[in-house]
Parts: sequence; C-alpha cells; structure tokens
Amino acid sequence: MPGIPLLMRSNRLLQAACAVAAGALALCATPLRGGEVTVVLTKLDDGDAKHVQNGIHQDDNFTLLRQGSIPLKAADPGRPVKIAVDGTRIFQTMYGHGAAMTDSSAWVLMNLKRRNPQLYEYTMKKLFSPTEGAGFSFLRLPMGASDYTASATYYTYCDVQSPDLSRFSIAHDRPYIIPVLKNALRLNPEIRILGSSWSAPAWMKTNGKLAGISEVDKAAGATCKLKPECFEGYAHCFVKFIEQYQAEGIEVWGITLQNEPQFDAAAYPCMRMNEDDQIRLVSLLGPKLAAKGLKTKIFVHDHNWGLHPGDRKVIGGDAKMDPVESVTKIFSDPTAGKYIAGSAWHVYYGDANLMRKTYNTIHQRFPDKEILCTEHGGWGKKRGDWWGDVDWGMAHSWMGGPQNWCQASVEWNLALNGKFGPTPRPDSEAAGLVVIQTDNYQEAKFEREFYGIAQMSRAARPGSKHIAASFKGADPGGMDIVAFALPNGQTSLVVFNKNRTEQTFQVEADGKFFDYLAPGHSIVTFVW
Repeated sequence: MPGIPLLMRSNRLLQAACAVAAGALALCATPLRGGEVTVVLTKLDDGDAKHVQNGIHQDDNFTLLRQGSIPLKAADPGRPVKIAVDGTRIFQTMYGHGAAMTDSSAWVLMNLKRRNPQLYEYTMKKLFSPTEGAGFSFLRLPMGASDYTASATYYTYCDVQSPDLSRFSIAHDRPYIIPVLKNALRLNPEIRILGSSWSAPAWMKTNGKLAGISEVDKAAGATCKLKPECFEGYAHCFVKFIEQYQAEGIEVWGITLQNEPQFDAAAYPCMRMNEDDQIRLVSLLGPKLAAKGLKTKIFVHDHNWGLHPGDRKVIGGDAKMDPVESVTKIFSDPTAGKYIAGSAWHVYYGDANLMRKTYNTIHQRFPDKEILCTEHGGWGKKRGDWWGDVDWGMAHSWMGGPQNWCQASVEWNLALNGKFGPTPRPDSEAAGLVVIQTDNYQEAKFEREFYGIAQMSRAARPGSKHIAASFKGADPGGMDIVAFALPNGQTSLVVFNKNRTEQTFQVEADGKFFDYLAPGHSIVTFVW
C-alpha cells in the first residue's frame, strides 16, 4: 500500500541509526558495570527542515525521534553545567499525558482502520504503545457531542425527552468510539479515561437547545443553564454514562461536570454552570456514585487559569468569578467538597506565569486535591515553526504543568483529517496530534505537538513521582528540566534545550553520572 513502505523503512533505519546517534551525541565516558542510560531525542529544527523539503511532513522517526543509549560513568567535576536529580524530594504522582478522543478523532481513526489496517495499527502503536510509541496514558472523552463531531448535527445520549431517562443510551458510541478506545486500551491498559460533558440534553436546559445564547439574548434575560428541576436527572445521566461504558468493558476513571462552565455563547454545545450549580450537582452526584460502588472521580472547573476578556463581561447580571476563587468556593463547600477529587484546567487564557501561580495557589490551599490540565490544542492554517509551537506547549502544559503539581496534561483532538475536521464548525483550524489524509487513507502525518508531548509521556509514566531536579554550578541559560521516579524503580529526566546552539552538561543521580551534548532546539528524555 502506498505510504506504508516509507513508514516501515523509517523504523528499520532508526535501528541502524541508534548507535550513530548515541555515539555522535554522547560525550566520551567511562562506563560503570551494568550502567546504561536510554536516550530519546527530538530535534525540533529537523521538523522544519523536513516540512520545507517535502511540502508536507511525512512521519519519519529517523529524522525526528532518535533512540539510543549511553553509559553511566564516574564523576567528572570539571563539567561547567551539572544537573542534579534528587529522588528523596518527592512531589505529586503522575497520571501521564494524552489527548481527547473526540467523536471526530474516533471517526477518522476507525475509517483509517477500515481502509488501511496496516497504517492504522502503526498509527495506534505510535500513539499508545509504551514500548513502540508515545505510550499515551490519558484520554479525555466527550460525553456526547463536543464541537468536534463527525455528524452534521450535535447530539447527547438522551435527546428524546424522557424524565425517567429510559431513552438514555450510548448507542451512538458503539460503531466507532468504543472500538477505537478498546484498541487503545489493548495497546496500553494503563490508560485513564476522563469523561467531560459539553451540555445537558436540550430539554433539560433553560434555552431549550444544545448551543449557547447571544449576548443580546442574555442581556434580555435569557440563560443557557440547567433547569432547576433537572439537576437530579442530570446527575443520574452521569451515573448511566459510567455504568453503560462499564458494561462495554471500559472503566471511566473520572468525569468533569462541564466543559468551560463560564462560557455560554458558543455555536456548539455549551452550558453555563456557576459555582452554586456545580456544588448542587456534585452534592447529588457524589452520593449516587457512592451508592452504586462506582469509584469514578469528580473534577470541577475544566476551564482557563484566568477569566477570558469575553467572560469578564457582566451580562444579564452574570458576573463570573476569578477561576482560583471559583474553585476555592466549590472545594470549600462542606457537602460537595468531600466528593471532589480535584480541578481541571485549560490553557486558552493566561501565560505560563499565571499557570504556575494558579496551580501552586490551588495546591497550597488544598494539598489533597488533584490538578489536571485537560485541554491544549494547536490552531491555525498558517502555523509557525516547529520550535515556537513546541516551546509554547512545553512551557504552558506538557513540562510546565508537571513542574507545578499538575498530574496529567491532555491535548485536544487526538486525530483529525487534513481539513481540520470533520466538524460542523465552519471556522475550524484545529490541529490533531496526528492528521490522517482521508482522501485516500495512505498517510498519517504526526504534528509537531506530538513530538513534544510524546517526550513527556515517555518520561512521566502513570504512577511515577515528580522528583527534584536542579542545575548546579554554572547557569546554563535557555534550558529547562523535570525528573520522575518511575514505578519500576528507574529514574527519568527530560532536558529541553531552548538555545539554538548545542549544550554540554553532566547529570548526577544517586552517585552515578553521565555526560551529554544536546543539540540546539531539542528535547531529550533519559531513563536509567
């Protein structure tokens, strides 16, 4: 099949290149008996070069993701830059990295499976296999339609009004969403699934439709909220979703009550859910889950670190709270608080400094509550260079989050077609982690975001502990680091060289040492 030989040939070349890459990039070292460090390197400028050369980036491990090994060695105090990893200073437990299995993503992947099963298997392994790919371990799953659905219209699991919820069914998900999820779980049984709702069924809402309301309508008194009499039924919708997925053999590890609860003006499914509404819903849902023996975790907020300018407007008397204070109010409720596992966050408003301040403030106030970053996505038909996009993602989410108590980092669409869809959104310019050319199903193009988050996914395996890592001696400048103690007893370290020039450094951990020369604009993951 066209496209496959190139992909398979890349893997064979990678094996031959490992020794060359490791030898060229590692400094001369005196090995200690039995000591070896596995190295995975992504050089971001190679992505730009490949893109320019071919016009479209073909997936090519040989160019963009090199793997090899280097020896551990005796200490060399002469090195000007030293990274010290301290496994005795332990922070949060990691759930890992991943993306959203939107309706659109599952549809594209299932059609790839039907049309080109060999390329499908390759693509899924590269996404989910812990040994042959990124090993993604976290999937966000929209409960019903998000703005990315393959159908021309949006839907929920109970569009036909039935107060007893007799018409509630996940039948929509059985043809392609559930099968693709099962394929992912087969490759990586450690995957955690987080269900997120974009809207209650239209008949449960005050505006009577899945989409939002205009500012004019809101100023005139309209609302896009859950009807007061529907809270009990809506809480039961979450229970039925979890139970019906469980009956399919898929555990729902956690749920968020509402995607972007401060935004009610979208042309796609959305719903305003203020702090009192979230408290009321949790207070009903928590006991229902407990009574059923369901261990599914509840997360609140699922929105930005700061108020977007559009959300700051007080329209129709609806003044939205600062996100940190909003989460604080919900956590502090004596009834709801005991059922809430933590908070979920998006990256679409605020810089890395605000992210750090938000996560650390929440952790200081509520050290027993978990922190997730549940949405980050690339956007734009005319995208910048690989370096700029990956640098932003590393700082704001994939690396910056784990450095500041975040336990999972999740991209938006896992897979899309070459036209930023399929989706009913006419304005879509979203970038999936992998782009499938659905005109012939002969090409899987892994986007730049994949190579950044994949490095972090390989380092922060589920159950790993974020541990201390710091620079000693000369200040290298332009470098960032994060380290983890893995469940199998190994240690991992990610070094992000943001300089254009190569950087030499030595790593010290538990009395063992190794040297490395990182190329400019590169991400390197070490495991030993």
